[in-house]
Amino acid sequence: MSVQAQPPIALLRALGVSAVDVARGFGRVVVLLVQATVLGLKEPGGLQAAVRQAIIITSRCALPVALVVGPVGAMMALQSLTLMRTFGVERQLAPLAAAVVIRELAPGFASVVVAMQGGAAIAAELATMRLAEELDALEVMGLEPRGLIAGPRILGAAVAGPLLNTLAIVSGITGSYLMAVVVLGVPHTVFVESLPEGINPSDLITSQLKTMVFGAGLGAICASAGFSSERSTAGVGAAANKAVVTSVVFVLVSNYLLNTALFGLRGGG
Repeated sequence: MSVQAQPPIALLRALGVSAVDVARGFGRVVVLLVQATVLGLKEPGGLQAAVRQAIIITSRCALPVALVVGPVGAMMALQSLTLMRTFGVERQLAPLAAAVVIRELAPGFASVVVAMQGGAAIAAELATMRLAEELDALEVMGLEPRGLIAGPRILGAAVAGPLLNTLAIVSGITGSYLMAVVVLGVPHTVFVESLPEGINPSDLITSQLKTMVFGAGLGAICASAGFSSERSTAGVGAAANKAVVTSVVFVLVSNYLLNTALFGLRGGG
């Protein structure tokens, strides 16, 4: 009897250990997010450093965001128009494209690109500083690495999110326009005149706020991965990989939960 009960117990024990590890990691990220943000704002020149980091992250991710969201918007227009022409409602293509891009495609893809491009750089930079004992040197000098190093990067990611989201919205709608009007022959006036029907100010605000939350969260995740990395060259790569994977999962899960909370009970209307 005990032999048969052992495997389920071992499985439950393994699941419990994994759950505890996830909870501890989540706690570390939340603590780092709060402490680094507060300390970063208190540091002399903290806001200027955050702005510099936002510019760096935006410049790194701008082209990838445009190249990802633009074609996705075009493919969405291609697939949607095929069905809409069947029912004679192709005028609804532009409002649909605007709504989907603003609510889903732009904030989701922009944040994922920030995680893969900017987040990996944050984790690798901090892991390299840990390997070179630069973080230890700051503590010896009485400086706080969380506020001096992590804070500006987290705040910069939070600011870069809405900026890149704006670029993603423009790229997605432009891709839809080019596919619909230039390639598939939808009249220019029909697309342009119906486009505002899908643009809701509250959706725009929500979209920007989502990317700000995603940016701050993935910035904290990547900074935490860098701070906790192993002191080796392999540890630098492992930290960057862990940061990207965790950040992408965070963005996708958070996006689903937020959309469910916002639109789930009314079907996105």
